[in-house]
Amino acid sequence: MTSLLSLYHPLGSALAPMKVNTLNIECLGHSPHISKLYGLDANQVNYFSVIITAGSENTDKRDVNNLVTTLVSHGWKESNIRVFSEEKATKKSIMTMPFDWLDSLEYKETDVLLLYFSMHGGQTEDHYPFDEPDAKDEYLVPYDGDPDNESSILLDDELGLKINTLKSNNILIIFEACHSGGMIDGSRDLCEPGRVILTSCKADEYSWGLSIQKQWMFPYYLLRGFCGNADMNGDSWVSAEEAFNFAELPTIVHSTFKSFLYLLHPFARLGPQHPQLYDAWPKADNNLDDLKIIPL
Repeated sequence: MTSLLSLYHPLGSALAPMKVNTLNIECLGHSPHISKLYGLDANQVNYFSVIITAGSENTDKRDVNNLVTTLVSHGWKESNIRVFSEEKATKKSIMTMPFDWLDSLEYKETDVLLLYFSMHGGQTEDHYPFDEPDAKDEYLVPYDGDPDNESSILLDDELGLKINTLKSNNILIIFEACHSGGMIDGSRDLCEPGRVILTSCKADEYSWGLSIQKQWMFPYYLLRGFCGNADMNGDSWVSAEEAFNFAELPTIVHSTFKSFLYLLHPFARLGPQHPQLYDAWPKADNNLDDLKIIPL
């Protein structure tokens, strides 16, 4: 019988360069070269991705493999993608290694950064600067983290301050974690201009997994969108916003269906999950344009 733990994503983290064995995924037609973006020549825009995973090693690997395969097959340089996972995912490592690597690349403000977090998440009482509307801070649990030891967990405010050191004006952040919607509900969390942030659920929700595919639900649909299905305006690009719009409804419907199936479960009381979008690209007061991520 499948354990409850394998069916949803409750709490944890990870970080250590991980060997990626690509999986076969169904992508629509794609180009191996990135064309012009935002009025700049392709040679002036570089694409970098930091992927941090933990919580369920095998499930996370499937999502990571599919994400890396999608990016590389659509023109992203494999050398510009770093995956950090499991044993070296201490709090100190998460707050230093990815940022040191990006700094070593001497990336520019015009470059595109994709930060992907698939980790266990939780909630605790709001800490200074006391910016949470629900009086709760959200957190991620590093490899060496303990929810009962607040100094070992990674608060949304801490992560936000570190991400604020990045100089790119084109940042996509994806969270696959329970309660991850809380990463964008405080005035001092991760919400800044030049960013699009996608979370797998609301602040008071859990994230479901897919039993058959053995993947997390929201990334599963998000990656299907990245493969070309989400190109709603037909411009041969999949933007962060288009991918979210593609993945939002099936995630809600699928998780709602699963929550009904588990109504009679003696322990599981999991409701539907509702992915959340924060869009301040290119600016908070001017977000009509989309942050283009995948060329087709």
